[in-house]
Amino acid sequence: EKQFIFIEEINNTLDKTHKTIKKIRNINKKLDVFVTQYKNDLNVKGLVEKASTLKEQFSAIEKALYQTKNRSRQDPLNFPIKLNNKLAHLNALVGRGDFAPTDQDVEVKNELTQKINKQLQMFDDLVANDIKSFNASFNTENLTYLEVEGN
Repeated sequence: EKQFIFIEEINNTLDKTHKTIKKIRNINKKLDVFVTQYKNDLNVKGLVEKASTLKEQFSAIEKALYQTKNRSRQDPLNFPIKLNNKLAHLNALVGRGDFAPTDQDVEVKNELTQKINKQLQMFDDLVANDIKSFNASFNTENLTYLEVEGN
């Protein structure tokens, strides 16, 4: 029972982490489109800079949670694993056999979960404050969301 609860808690944390990474990637794509569309518009230079800063902040969170540099099979040897992989590996280790997690397993889980939750909180704060502010500025400037280029 302790093993099941332990694994379930890790799975919930990993699920939140993976969903946040997907959200970050979607936000960054939209920020890239905005920067590309308005990079030469001097009237919204500050907003373009804010979009670039936001992208950097979101990317920093993603990089803390997930190793973004892995491309080939050998890359995991060259780049260290990040928080989500560490927690997932702990989950795999504890899932072997029919034994309750050790005190050390619990300590590692708690430490990694705390670090992950800190990153997730930073993400939530950016969305609640900075994205909200960015959207308000976007609306104030009366900018066009979709732009169709002529032939």
